[in-house]
Formats: sequence, C-alpha cells, structure tokens
Amino acid sequence: MIYTMKIQLLTDATQHEQLTDVTKRFSQVCNHISEVGFLTKTYRSKVKLSKECYHQVRNTYNLPAQMVVRAVGKVVEAYRAGVGSTVKFGESTSVVYDTRLIKFKWMQAVSIATFNGRIEVPFRVAGYRRGSYDNRVSGLADLIMEDGTFYLLLLVDLPEVPSITTLEFADVVS
Repeated sequence: MIYTMKIQLLTDATQHEQLTDVTKRFSQVCNHISEVGFLTKTYRSKVKLSKECYHQVRNTYNLPAQMVVRAVGKVVEAYRAGVGSTVKFGESTSVVYDTRLIKFKWMQAVSIATFNGRIEVPFRVAGYRRGSYDNRVSGLADLIMEDGTFYLLLLVDLPEVPSITTLEFADVVS
C-alpha cells in the first residue's frame, strides 16, 4: 500500500532562497511546456511533447535534463485530468523529484538538486505511518511550500497491516 511521508526541510536562508527559485522557475517551465503542448496538440503524450520542447526548454531555462523530463510529465498529467484549455500553473508550483534529483543521507539529510548544484538539507519527519522504510521508497517526491516552510511529500510503499480480529467472549472462556 502506498503512503505519503511528509518531510520538513530544515533550510537555512540560502537554501530556502535556492528552493524558492526552483519552485518559481519550475512553474515557469511547466507553463511554457503547457503552451507548447496545447498549440501543437501534443499535450497528452510525454514522448511527443518532449520532442516538441525538450531542447528549447533546457537551453532557455538552464534546467538539468531530469527536471525537464519531470516538468513534461507534470504537464501531461495535468492535461490527462481532463482540462479543455491551456493548463496554467501558479507562481510556485510543486516540483516533482525522482531518485536522480534527490538522495537521502541516512535519515538525517537529503541531497536535493537546485539550479546552483546540489544542496544538503537536514530534515525531520513531520508525518508518517510507523513502520520500516528501508528499501521501500517508490522514487517520487513532491517539493512543496506551506506557510513559508518547504516539505518533501515522499511516496512510500509499505505492506498492509493485517487487521486484528476480536475474539468472542465465549471463545475465550471455553
């Protein structure tokens, strides 16, 4: 079963500024890709949309290759939700990270890609379901900002907990 682990990033001022820049530029990139996809009618296919705009986006916005791939995927998923006009993303949208863009350093810090290279940010788990998380990460996380604080929403695959059955009093007595 898939669960979401909410991880609060304990950023300093410089890291906070870098992650803010990432969310703003990622939003601009998603809006650009959305417009290209809508105009070329390639917005429902990651492969076709990538062919239309990948190199242009990399050169214009100076993004790492994997971030362009994640932005294209985010745009296609937004259109698959059934929107009939051009999809618009807010000023700072959530950023989709995968295992190429984030690496966990034990359970103390995360190395996360920004436009100025990687930064290592300490974190604390803000909410999760108890259990063992070793080797169970699905590989995707969303970087979000809530009330000025950055969080990673990490998808975690855990086995279902078997339900506890109750015994009837008669079963216990006999």
